[in-house]
Amino acid sequence: MYTIINFVISFGAMQGLIIGVFLLIKGFKLKQDFFYLALILIGFAALLGRVVVIGIYEKQPWLFNNLNFFLLISPALYLYAKESSRATKNPLNFHSLHFLPFLIINLVFILYYFSLKNPIDYMTYLTNIIKVNDRFSIIYFSIYLYLTYKIVRQHKSSYRKELYKLLNKLIRNFFVFFIIWLIYVLAELLYFDYTMELIYYYPVMIILAVILYYMSLQFITNDRFLFDINLITKRKIFTLTETDGKNLLNQLTLFMTEEKPYLDGAISLTAIAGSLDVNPKALSFVINEHLHKNFNNYINDWRIEEVKKRLNDREYNQLKMLTIAFECGFNSKSTFNLAFKRATGLSPTEYRKL
Repeated sequence: MYTIINFVISFGAMQGLIIGVFLLIKGFKLKQDFFYLALILIGFAALLGRVVVIGIYEKQPWLFNNLNFFLLISPALYLYAKESSRATKNPLNFHSLHFLPFLIINLVFILYYFSLKNPIDYMTYLTNIIKVNDRFSIIYFSIYLYLTYKIVRQHKSSYRKELYKLLNKLIRNFFVFFIIWLIYVLAELLYFDYTMELIYYYPVMIILAVILYYMSLQFITNDRFLFDINLITKRKIFTLTETDGKNLLNQLTLFMTEEKPYLDGAISLTAIAGSLDVNPKALSFVINEHLHKNFNNYINDWRIEEVKKRLNDREYNQLKMLTIAFECGFNSKSTFNLAFKRATGLSPTEYRKL
């Protein structure tokens, strides 16, 4: 039975590590927010891998067994939720300060490990260090889990529907894992004094493996969630320098503000590109690259802003909601309702009542 459990844990660690490294490279190269998802996968894979290593080399004081990966996972979850909620998707800013505790504490472990050449001395003092480390990790994990929950609730309307659902599932899974992990830590502190046998950790590791399986499955089956396939394709077909892209985006924004072409229900990418005297592929690239939106969503967001302005203007109080929507460029009630809900988190009627 333990052989099967070890296989489940080992396979989960391997799968998480492979997909995590793949995402890490892609996320860093493209400067996209799934870079932080890669850190979560790699961190969880390391936790599972640690159990496998302990099972194989049970009597040896392996340094890897004591490295703290919770300090990597916690801020990575929060930063992913934060970065993916941004209204405009500029190239990712890498918030390295959040990972200083991970670097500092693990550096201390490394220095401590190599400063004591006698394994007996290493194990004698290690328990006291782990006690402090576990308590700090629990506090650290709980703070970031709360911050993640808070930012997801505050920016609900900023997420795509499928992304919002996934974030909520991840938060629930992380919370369940946190409670179980807390029980284990308390048991070690109060009853076992860090002498609990490895087999008792198998249930929580299986739960962690299931979380990894679930996350990996989501990443494999949801290409739109991981990568904007259209964006990647356009990168290969048409690219602009950072400066040219920003200049074109400023030109587009000025044109949209002054001319309001979105009020035309039949407006197209080609028509706007013609008005700006630019290549349609260049315009599409800029919208995808700098705003992480396709053309339709970009136009509809401008229309929604125009609808909101009119709803807040007394001159339009007597007009029906659908009349305002059609005047702002929408061609159907269903498209308008979906776009408005996505942009504001409220239905048009609910917004008008505010």
